[in-house]
Amino acid sequence: MINLGWPMLSMANANRFISMGAIPLVIVAYGVFLLFDYSRANPPTDIQNIENIQKIGSINGLLFGGSNAVYGLSAEFLTYHTGLKWYNASVTGELQTISRHKNFIRDLSARIDRTKVRYVVYSSMVPYVPGTIAKLKSRENFGIKPKVSVLDYIRQPTRNWEFLQRNRFGDLVYEKVNCHFRAYVSKYQHEDEDISVEFLVDYANFFASLFPNASILIVLPSLYYAALSFNDSMFEQTLRTKFYSVLNAQHFKNTVKITFQPPFSSPTQVCNEVFHANEDGRLWRTRNLIESMR
Repeated sequence: MINLGWPMLSMANANRFISMGAIPLVIVAYGVFLLFDYSRANPPTDIQNIENIQKIGSINGLLFGGSNAVYGLSAEFLTYHTGLKWYNASVTGELQTISRHKNFIRDLSARIDRTKVRYVVYSSMVPYVPGTIAKLKSRENFGIKPKVSVLDYIRQPTRNWEFLQRNRFGDLVYEKVNCHFRAYVSKYQHEDEDISVEFLVDYANFFASLFPNASILIVLPSLYYAALSFNDSMFEQTLRTKFYSVLNAQHFKNTVKITFQPPFSSPTQVCNEVFHANEDGRLWRTRNLIESMR
């Protein structure tokens, strides 16, 4: 006679363990991950920015933005050629949410004399990537879905984004960067102009509230299109017209300008993405930025 009692009892114990032990443990672990994801402190790069800027003292110009500005703009070059003290406070991914990015900028600005800042440059890829603004906003509120996926957390160390070495001006040190770029055609995609304008005007207002004496320059950065010709004039014209129309309606006090940098001419100016410059591309972009400031 076969006794089925022991296997059935073992299965019952296993089910009880899963329902009473394992499942609650997984729920608690996921809850802890969500708390970490939604309230994590500034990554090392941002802490380094704050420490660096405290050592400089008086700052006259600040660079903000995402990885395109980390790779593509030089505060050291601007300092040398304008005679003003600049610092590159751009951060990769703009810290994944608008509020987190703005909180970082507030923390940084509290450590300097904001009235002495004469220029604020904000360089963002957002208007070129449809859906990015919606994604940044969706991460603002606490929910059951993390702002950054577990897979992205796993991938980030391999990309080494948050641990890029910077000099005392906040610029990326290219000696520590491995630039491998495979030329590919970048699609001509843009965010809806009205959505982009709302986002950019909001940042212009934010910067004006922190730096009352600063001229604000909104920069749409260079990309590499791997094409013989480039014509983006309609998008630029529409975005520029709507941007200034909204600013004028708000009776904006600070001097504000929006500029579109020309596309990279060849892959010899690009690091590892169509919007990440290498060292030569960074100098080329920064020279163009200086011209647009005049």
